[in-house]
Amino acid sequence: MKFKNKIVLITGASRGIGAETAKLFAKEGATVIINYLLDEMSAKSILNEINNNGMLIQADISKQDEINEMFEQVSKKYEKLDILVNNAGIVSVKPFSELTLEEWNKTYAVNITGMFLCSQKAIELMKDGGSIVNISSIRGLFDQGRAPIADYSTSKAAVISFTKTLAKEVAPKIRVNTVAPGMTNTDTVKSIPRELIEKFKEDSYLKRLIEPKEVAHTILFLSSDEASAITGALLIVDGGQSLS
Repeated sequence: MKFKNKIVLITGASRGIGAETAKLFAKEGATVIINYLLDEMSAKSILNEINNNGMLIQADISKQDEINEMFEQVSKKYEKLDILVNNAGIVSVKPFSELTLEEWNKTYAVNITGMFLCSQKAIELMKDGGSIVNISSIRGLFDQGRAPIADYSTSKAAVISFTKTLAKEVAPKIRVNTVAPGMTNTDTVKSIPRELIEKFKEDSYLKRLIEPKEVAHTILFLSSDEASAITGALLIVDGGQSLS
């Protein structure tokens, strides 16, 4: 029970990587707070499955007032926060010339501004030994930007820089790290043409997609005492896809 008595908040935790991360934290004894935006049924299902003293909080992390309310609820019920996983993210799949300012701003509002605001509020509740794990993407790596997801790729690059900068500012009290997954086998994959999925697999040196639980295990490691000397780090979980 590596995380007994630990309070963990995971944004975007009703499905995919966030849901698997919630399950693993609970299995290791943590109390898990599941943030979600729209899919209340899936969020409730995850909370029922993990069956701990956690809670559901609906909040749009692109909106500061909803973030403030979310952390007010956490503070009232638990009076502290040990771990924040900034997992929520969105993408607009459009050619650059067709991408609107509204779509661009919305992606940044969720993928980086929401991360900034959540981290700021989390730090107020964290004691020595706190941990923040931010979810980026291999598309945020300096040589891995991809069309037609300019908004997503650049926002995920900002996540990496934000992580390294914040890690310096909140040390030695709190550790801040990033996980950059490759193509992961989530619900999003269902909307991608099969031939493109096969190309992603072929480009990976492990010749397969990454499973959400594999990313979740990496998040747990970075949040654990085993990673007590790690801060400002970027761990890539992509089966070697970014090597090709």
